[in-house]
Amino acid sequence: MADDLPAEAGSSPTSNPGAAPVAVSSALSIQLTQVRVPLEDAADALSTPDAAGRLPIVILPRHALRIRNDLVIAGLVVLVVGLVLDLTIAARGGFLGLAGLLVVLGVFRSFRVPVPEGSQAVLLRGGRFLRTLGPGNHWVVPWIIVSHIVTTRETPFDAPAVSIPTKDDVRTNVDILMTFTIAAPEKFVFTISAPDFDQICQATCQENVRLLVRSKDSDEVLDLGAPDTELLRSGIGATLESYGVEVVRVVLTHVTPPMEFIASRESRRLATIQRAEEQEHHALALLRQSDREELERMRISARREAIELEATNEVARLERLEGRIHEYPNAMHWDVESQRLDVARSLAANTRAMVNVGSGSDVAASLLMHTLPENGTPPPAAPEAEPEAGRRRGRGQPQG
Repeated sequence: MADDLPAEAGSSPTSNPGAAPVAVSSALSIQLTQVRVPLEDAADALSTPDAAGRLPIVILPRHALRIRNDLVIAGLVVLVVGLVLDLTIAARGGFLGLAGLLVVLGVFRSFRVPVPEGSQAVLLRGGRFLRTLGPGNHWVVPWIIVSHIVTTRETPFDAPAVSIPTKDDVRTNVDILMTFTIAAPEKFVFTISAPDFDQICQATCQENVRLLVRSKDSDEVLDLGAPDTELLRSGIGATLESYGVEVVRVVLTHVTPPMEFIASRESRRLATIQRAEEQEHHALALLRQSDREELERMRISARREAIELEATNEVARLERLEGRIHEYPNAMHWDVESQRLDVARSLAANTRAMVNVGSGSDVAASLLMHTLPENGTPPPAAPEAEPEAGRRRGRGQPQG
């Protein structure tokens, strides 16, 4: 395997709708890396980000054999010194014991294989895949080699797609965030390396996003939801499954059409809202007009009913009055004459009034007796007296 990959400057790629395509392409740095460290440092390497903020997904043990060669060599050197030098029996025994201890320590540590939490170790025997080991400390014979430590945690991956045409040819920028897990570490490490998988993953995500966007209109692209993300997840997962990778979820983080299109769409929506408000106001005005007309109709109907009721009451009153007059004619005559007498009495003090009591002949006789002097000779005619007498008669004669 290759040595440590150089750290790449910049943060994880993000979608920048306002930037040019060249700037976006430069932002697509590698997100998935692998590093080479000693086996005992694998846990720290999996949890320590590099200068670009990336966590490795694959650890390559720096030494294929787990035997501590430094301790074994030191033990052999001490053994040779103890055998070559002319020492006492006690000193020689001490050298031999120290040499044996160093050799034992160098070999004993090779049996212990620590696997960090959230990862699996890939074991080889004779250059062929043997099995994988889960998290924890395991005892493995030294001739079985630990080739890779692979993370099994959920790993995020950002995949921006720039200037994708929709069905109606509106260029749209779409950024998705995909998370995946390495379900089969042995298939992953023996099929592809982490940096190469980064490029494959980026291309697969962009291809599926382009296929989705090209099947939508511009208005539909802005309303992408759960069914569309599930379609992306299944499409991307079907491609990456051959690398032992399982796609967990896909999230749409940015969907950005051109600013001119957004402004036009907002204008259309605003016009639709205003038109709906105008229609609502018009409907309310019609409803108020209808209520006023209905109220006026009810008022006219109530007035008509009141007039009809009043006429009915008047007819009933007149019918009752007519019936009483027919039953008591003398009482009616006496009542009329009584009222005339009351009027005459009230006007008796008025010398300018003339009261008509009785029939028309009685009125003529009374007028003659009132105008003749005591000797019976009528006075000469006065031109202005006649209108005055007419006014007297008009004021004094009650209407029959």
